[in-house]
Amino acid sequence: MKKIITILTVLTLFTGHESLKSDESDSPETRLDYKVSTDQRIEEIVTDLLDFFPEGTKVNLKSSPMEGLYAVHIGSQVFYISDDGRFLLSGDIYNTQTSENLTDNDRRIARIEYLSELDSSSMITFSPIEYQRSVTVFTDIDCGYCRKFHQQIDAVMNEGIQVRYIFFPRSGPDTESWYKAQEVWCSADQLQAITLAKLGKSFNSQECSNDPVQQHYDLGKMFNVQGTPTLVTDAGEIIVGYLSATDLKDRLDGK
Repeated sequence: MKKIITILTVLTLFTGHESLKSDESDSPETRLDYKVSTDQRIEEIVTDLLDFFPEGTKVNLKSSPMEGLYAVHIGSQVFYISDDGRFLLSGDIYNTQTSENLTDNDRRIARIEYLSELDSSSMITFSPIEYQRSVTVFTDIDCGYCRKFHQQIDAVMNEGIQVRYIFFPRSGPDTESWYKAQEVWCSADQLQAITLAKLGKSFNSQECSNDPVQQHYDLGKMFNVQGTPTLVTDAGEIIVGYLSATDLKDRLDGK
C-alpha cells in the first residue's frame, strides 16, 4: 500500500503568543491543568485563531478523524489544529482502509452549505423546463473560456443541466469587468444582457442598488477560486476550466 502523507505543511502559529511562549507553559503541570472540557478548549482555540486571520473571517472548529486534532473550516478550506492550539496543519487526511479522502469530503460539504445559504434569486440562472443536474458557475464577463462555455448554453440545457451564474470578476473591485457584471445585473433582461455581454455587444442597463457582485466575489475567495470558469456541482465538487456540454454531462454522471 502506498504510504499516505496526511499532513503536508506544519505551521507554528503561536510563536511569541503571551499565553504560550514561556517555559512554564510547556511544563507537565501546565499541560495537566490544560485538560479542560472540550467546549472550553474549542472556545479558547477559536479566540486565539481569530487573531491570525483577516477581520470578519468565519472560523468554525469541528472534531476531526484524528485524535488530538480539530478541523478548522475557513470558507470551504479545511485545516487542522492541535488540541492545545499551538500548531496549524494544512493537508488531507485519508482513511487508509478505504482510501477515502476525508478532508475533501469536508470541503464538498462546506461548499454545499455555503451555496445553500446564497439566495438563488441573486444568481442568473439558465434552466431547461426539466433538469437532472445543476452547476453553479463562477464567471467573468471578460473571460475567454467563460464566453466559450456560454456559447453552448443551449446545448448544456439540452443535456438536462441547469446553469446558475455567480459573478467573479478576476480583476477585482472597481475594474471594467466588475462594472460590466453590475450592469448585467441591473439590466431588465439579465439573461439577454449576460449573453450580449459575453459576445462583447452592448445592451440596455440602468442604475440599481444592492447588486450581488461583491457577495459573489467574496464567496469565490472563500472557495479559493483561482480562475474562471469554476464550476461547483450539486455534490460540492469543483471543476476548473471549460468543458463541452457532452463532457460536462459525462463528468456529472461520473463517467
